[in-house]
Amino acid sequence: MLVKEFNKDTKTCFAIKCQRLLYKRKSKYQTIEIYSSEYFGNVLQLEGCFMLTEKKSNQYKETCLSIIYKKRLNNVLIIGGGDFEIVKHLFENKIVKKLNIVEIDQEVISSCKKFFPLNYQLKENDNDKINLVIDDGYKWLKKYRGKPFDLIIVDCTDPDTSADILYSSKFYKLISSKLEKNGIFIQQSGSPLIHESSIIKPMKNKLERNSFTNIKTVQFPMPIYPSGTWSFTVCKKV
Repeated sequence: MLVKEFNKDTKTCFAIKCQRLLYKRKSKYQTIEIYSSEYFGNVLQLEGCFMLTEKKSNQYKETCLSIIYKKRLNNVLIIGGGDFEIVKHLFENKIVKKLNIVEIDQEVISSCKKFFPLNYQLKENDNDKINLVIDDGYKWLKKYRGKPFDLIIVDCTDPDTSADILYSSKFYKLISSKLEKNGIFIQQSGSPLIHESSIIKPMKNKLERNSFTNIKTVQFPMPIYPSGTWSFTVCKKV
């Protein structure tokens, strides 16, 4: 079977040849589907969009980690990221004292644990460093009163979804208030070929207005995403 993703911006479809549907569930927030494929292994779709594969699409996590210049991190926050792909790569490449993960959808974690188990195979002492919270990331951060973070990663879907507020000016102001001086902020920012004017430029303008500097967008090949090219926008708090 061909499992397709339709891109509303370009009015085009991308498809992966799969053997069968392994899992399908409608959570409170989204439709979760997992397929098996020969080339990519297991494939995760959320709301009809490809998100994660078992193999041959490592560029997402590798690029995210490559733009974090600090080797030691005391207090990290990941909003989203319930598939634990970035989590596992972070512990493998950085020295992390504490990691907070705020994922809105418990069903994403439950399904990915079953069909992408390698992402959750962490060292025991690394597991002890994780504070996993099922909550809305924006609401959780508003209530947070702990130590400031030296790194915040927003690993979420695009605007015009339930993640819309995570691209707002008031969210970036909140992020700035919870980061330590020179703290790093990273957010996935869509395709530089498709979303330059709709996501990337507005994001940069909002970040600049909310005490961020050294703002840059890093693009990388991503075979399972629209246009085959994706990006992270990274900056630091003044």
